[in-house]
Amino acid sequence: MSSADNKPLEMAVFCNTCSRGLADLKDNQSRISFVSKILPPFLSQADLFRKILQNIIEKAPYPKIEKPTMFVNEVILHLDPEGLFSLRMFLWRPGEYDPIHDHNSWGVIGPVSGKLEVINYRRLDRDSTSRTRLVEKERGIIEPGGYYHVLPLYKGIHQTGNPTRRSMIQIGIYGQRQTKRNYINTYDLASGRISPLYSPKVVKRQLAESALLNLKNARPTATA
Repeated sequence: MSSADNKPLEMAVFCNTCSRGLADLKDNQSRISFVSKILPPFLSQADLFRKILQNIIEKAPYPKIEKPTMFVNEVILHLDPEGLFSLRMFLWRPGEYDPIHDHNSWGVIGPVSGKLEVINYRRLDRDSTSRTRLVEKERGIIEPGGYYHVLPLYKGIHQTGNPTRRSMIQIGIYGQRQTKRNYINTYDLASGRISPLYSPKVVKRQLAESALLNLKNARPTATA
């Protein structure tokens, strides 16, 4: 069975539980604590995630893989209508890692299958917007049944990836955006360079604005 928006019933029930539970919580720690309790049982529903992957392969209406995302291996599973949270799936190739980055919100993340490596970093300064020094705080392997959480901005700088030789599935629940940024920061460990990472949708808009400005400033073409 599926919900009205083509979500499998198990997915719709979980998202409703998240929405009701988060509605009255006022601080990030309470939100993280709540989600940390309900996420591991949800991740154990292997049949549900098999169905979702099959839907993607067969081009079914759900999930809508054309929705713009920050990372190419990211699939949006649910966007709460009140903006309380989003539910996202990440599909990792063997040995694949994302760049070191931060988030605009809190998050709780765990693997459905395989092993997920998490490396957390501490920023030694918080004044510069172009360069910084990072030191590794800790790293660990998260296996199915486990989870970890991230905090917004410099408190949650981390890198995640798949240290194994098999593809794996990661699920993340992310809270409301707590800044006005429409990007996340990525960090180059060797150079200390900080670079904003925008979604393809935002990049296209920026390119259009730049092209329009140049077009307005262009000299008229002389006619014969």
